[in-house]
Amino acid sequence: MTPQAQYNASHVNKSTAHPEYYEESDQRSIHNVESALDDAGHTHEPLRIHVERVVRQYFAMLGDETPTDLYELILKEIEQPLLSVVLEKSRGNQTKCAQILGLNRGTLRKKLKIYGLM
Repeated sequence: MTPQAQYNASHVNKSTAHPEYYEESDQRSIHNVESALDDAGHTHEPLRIHVERVVRQYFAMLGDETPTDLYELILKEIEQPLLSVVLEKSRGNQTKCAQILGLNRGTLRKKLKIYGLM
């Protein structure tokens, strides 16, 4: 994998959000998260906007080079911190963590092992 494949997803520019993308029930919880982010001085954007921007920047950075295993790279960049934070918030309770994530506990354990989180 090229050094560019290790691109840090935190390098993003600002853009406008598209709340119409979400279902009505999702908008309430998303609005709460976005309000908290606004209070913390962060931009008012859904995660998908950040991900789209980073993927576009990644392709622009690669130029004519064709990446491989991009899907897996993106999933790892998102999945590991997601698992880590939810596990922390559930105080290490894997059953509760699995419930929060909507995963089977066995699947969660497998993922935790992959990322060295257990």
